[in-house]
Amino acid sequence: MEEPEFAVQTIQGNPDDQTVKQLQFEFNDPEAYRTKYKVNLMGKVKKKQSNYLSGLTMDYSGVSKAPREFRQFMNQEEISKYEQDKKVFGLHVNEDGSWDLQSWKRGTEKVQTYSLPKPAETKGIYYRPFQQTKQKLYVQRIGDVVQKPGTNHIYVIDLKKKTVQLMDLPFQLTEEDEVLAIYQNRVLYRKMTNDAKTRVYLRDNSTTTRLKLFEVEDMWDTRVIDEGAVVGMTENMTETKIKWSTFDLRTKQFTQHRYDLPKRDLNEVQRFASTTLDNGLIYALIETKKIGTSILVLDAQTEEVRYEGTIKYDMPKSDLQLNGMTIN
Repeated sequence: MEEPEFAVQTIQGNPDDQTVKQLQFEFNDPEAYRTKYKVNLMGKVKKKQSNYLSGLTMDYSGVSKAPREFRQFMNQEEISKYEQDKKVFGLHVNEDGSWDLQSWKRGTEKVQTYSLPKPAETKGIYYRPFQQTKQKLYVQRIGDVVQKPGTNHIYVIDLKKKTVQLMDLPFQLTEEDEVLAIYQNRVLYRKMTNDAKTRVYLRDNSTTTRLKLFEVEDMWDTRVIDEGAVVGMTENMTETKIKWSTFDLRTKQFTQHRYDLPKRDLNEVQRFASTTLDNGLIYALIETKKIGTSILVLDAQTEEVRYEGTIKYDMPKSDLQLNGMTIN
């Protein structure tokens, strides 16, 4: 069988820039479904063939490029995973209530391990990291019936001192509340109401502000960026535009963003489209048979185009399909 030829065309930006250098795009051959091709923006291609046994041993934790000790740690049961700015955290609660925490930065071999004593007020077993700011990792207890009457604190892990302390909040949380971000003494959180509707609030010691712009149905992803001071929330991409909103916790300023996609032939069928918000950047992929795979990387705050390009392939008697993108 003939091998496909891939061609990467850069329209703007630098494919060797750190923001896009570690992107990989996976294509599979429907005629030989166990054959996959991984392509980066420098044009390097890796062919991979899987079999039944490799499917049984596949790593589903999303850290297949990490050192072995970190992969083993992340494959435990009841691991809570969190990722921010290419740094992946795994938190595990032991039977005696103590915590094991490991972190790994993508693209490196460095793994940090933290053995933390049982924190005060730990009555549950499920805990979720949700934000990192400098040397602090914030953790919320979730899915715990003991929390139902309400609690007014979260946990803060000092990554430098390797300690866990309680942080008091200006209000009580219930199990319906999800903390999205903390900046100084302001808390941004989401609440599910009895009628299954979402409410988003910003609250401090004296005031509560409802943020209705963040309550629309098609806002599907929330990430903390810029050291926890800015929260980005993306809306899904249409065939003509990408829309998203940001909220600056420092200034309480909303900004609604829009980027118009290049026009294309209406008869050209869109086969694959996705957006991902990661590391403060928006990654958009659009695949059509004629154009190939279009890649767009935008700064979530400034709307600056960090990279734009296409990947085309030529494979006689077959038609590759894009599976998706990974950030290594």
